Amino acid sequence: MAGLVQRADTGKGANSAGMRRGVTLVELAFVVAFFLVLSAILTPVVRFTNDRSGAIRCADNLRQISLALHAYAADHNDAFPQSLGQLYPGYIKEQKAFDCPASASLGTQDKPDYEYVAGLTELSPQTEVIVYDRDAHHRGSRKHLLRIDGSVELVKSDGKPR
Repeated sequence: MAGLVQRADTGKGANSAGMRRGVTLVELAFVVAFFLVLSAILTPVVRFTNDRSGAIRCADNLRQISLALHAYAADHNDAFPQSLGQLYPGYIKEQKAFDCPASASLGTQDKPDYEYVAGLTELSPQTEVIVYDRDAHHRGSRKHLLRIDGSVELVKSDGKPR
């Protein structure tokens, strides 16, 4: 027992050689390399997830616009408005519905990120496109289309929507 007390008194602890144990340069390099590889693997996954999230929010905005268009038409003898801006604030409560999250610009009711086809009514063919992304800014040069029937689809951008 006296030997234990004596070692504690010398201040050398469990390492009898008296050397301090620290992180070596090789260990530090290994940890840094590990985190670099991990970030290289996760960066595309995070980017893809953000792109997909923006596309989902864009489609949700178009569904909200669809509901507002049909509510407007119900109040105006089956006629849709002349511009999307007429839906705010009576039928769409927040301006962010006019903003596509994947777009670089901020869409508002005066200048939405979506192109609107005016002159259609509830009696127009239900597969007719009424609103679509102004620019093909979704992954793979794609854009969303909103049809009169309320369906939203993501299509490859090749000019004017059909």
